[in-house]
Formats: sequence, C-alpha cells, structure tokens
Amino acid sequence: MPDRSRRILAVVLGGAALLSAAPQSSQAPWSGWVAAAVRLPLEPAVRSLGVLRDVIRAPQRPYPGLPEELRDALSDRDRLQGELNAAELRVRDLERQLALLVRYRPAERAGWRPQPASVVARGGGRPAGLLGLGIGSEDGVAKGDPVVVGGNTLVGRIAEGVSASRSWVITLDDRRIGLLDAEVRPSGSAGTGAGAARDGKGPRGSVLVQLRPQGDRRLDGELETPTNGSAPEVRVGDEVVLADASWPASALGTRIGFVESVGALDSNPLRRRVTVRMDCDPSRLGEDIIVKVRDQPGGAR
Repeated sequence: MPDRSRRILAVVLGGAALLSAAPQSSQAPWSGWVAAAVRLPLEPAVRSLGVLRDVIRAPQRPYPGLPEELRDALSDRDRLQGELNAAELRVRDLERQLALLVRYRPAERAGWRPQPASVVARGGGRPAGLLGLGIGSEDGVAKGDPVVVGGNTLVGRIAEGVSASRSWVITLDDRRIGLLDAEVRPSGSAGTGAGAARDGKGPRGSVLVQLRPQGDRRLDGELETPTNGSAPEVRVGDEVVLADASWPASALGTRIGFVESVGALDSNPLRRRVTVRMDCDPSRLGEDIIVKVRDQPGGAR
C-alpha cells in the first residue's frame, strides 16, 4: 500500500511538472477550471465564515445619527474629494514628465526625440546586469539608442532584442558595451580654455582618452605621461563626456562621469592610468529615464 501511494504521488508530481513546463498560453484555457474545481468544496465554508464575520463585526455606515439625505450627501462629497485628489496626483505626475522632457529639449534636435521610460526589470550577474525598460519598438526604441538621466548624464545604450513593449539597457560600466572614446574636460579654478597649461595658471585643455568598462560604476583608461609640459593635465574631478563617433550623434557630449583617480601604470612608466566613475548609479535608477529615439526610421542618428 505505501508503495502504491508513492507511485501515485510520483505520477501526480510528474504530471504537474510536465504541465508547468508547457507554454503559458496553453495553460490558460484549463487552469481556470482546475482552480474553480479545487475551490468548490471550500465555498460553503468561506461563505459561512463571511456571514459570521459580518454578524460579529457588522460594517458601520459613515456619519451615524444623521438623516439619510445628509448622510448620502456627505458620502458623495467624500467620493468626489477622493476623485479630486487622484486627479491632482495625475496632474502632478504629468507636470513632472513635462518638466523632464523640457530639460532634454536640445537646441537642434538632429532627428531624435526624448522618450520617457522607467526601469521595470533588472538582469542578474556581475556587474549588476541589464536594465529592463517598460518601452519597446512600439515607442520607437531601437538597438543602439542612447539612454540618459538627469538632463545630460549618460546611462548606457539599448541592447539587442527589443520587443514591442520591452527593451534592455547595457550600462556604461558593463564590459559588453565595449571601448568608449571620451573627452576629459578640465574643471576647477584653472578654467576650461583650449590651450594647454604650461605654468599651471592658464586654462587647461581637454584630453581624449579611450575607456574600458570595469564594473562597479568605473571605467579605466590610459594617458601619455607629459614629458615637457606641453600635454594637457588631467586632474581628479575633471568632467568626462562621450566623444565616440560610433555612437548616435544625440549621445555625443553627454556626461559619462568624473575622473576619480590618476596614477602611474606599472606596465609602462611612460603612460598613466585614469579611472572614471560614472555620474549615475544604475542600481538606483527607477524613473525619469530618457531614451533618445529617432523621429523616424530614416532620421539622423
């Protein structure tokens, strides 16, 4: 008898495993009938407990002791007040989205438009993985579109596999995004001129550097060590922007982050290592994300 029970249990578990492996679309027609059949024996007990609950703790009508007409009028007032509060929240959300889009309006749109998005899923792995957005090809999103946040801060770009209502973002610190050509712009009291500072008092010039993603919001690059003071100097805190011609034109000039450290390269004393820290934290992103999509399939990138 115990062996027969074990065999029956094994058959039931095996059948359940096979049914769970079937496509979800094929499970929908009959799963509702199974749930109703399982619930049917419990329905009398559920109804009895509901009646008992109402007897023990009868629901109290609002505004007791008032005339019926006045009580109904006060209830209608409360209902309308709730609808008004919901409408005000909706208006505030629309105003926030409008202000967000205005911040991203460029002087010359160059064939692209801002598309608001929110993070609805996160991939696994280390680094943290891809970011899933709740928009897709139906909204004009395509592979390679740049993703920004906070006005001019670059997050990454859209990966392959864009569906109708979902897309995935490869963040800048993910190795899958490849090498990035960037420009280090001077900051601080030294100014932002184009000339190189020879005596440390004049404006410092910008420096081109190729960055390699390292994960954990960091990207590394190499610089030539200045030998005669003619090369521009890179300092901690300098702004780093994208200058990669392989990216869409709407992404050029967006901020990658800031120089976190500059040190000697052990393998080559004539070069220096520069570490850039992303300005945004992909693990904390939720809303207020903008995907720079093309106005039309033939538009400029």
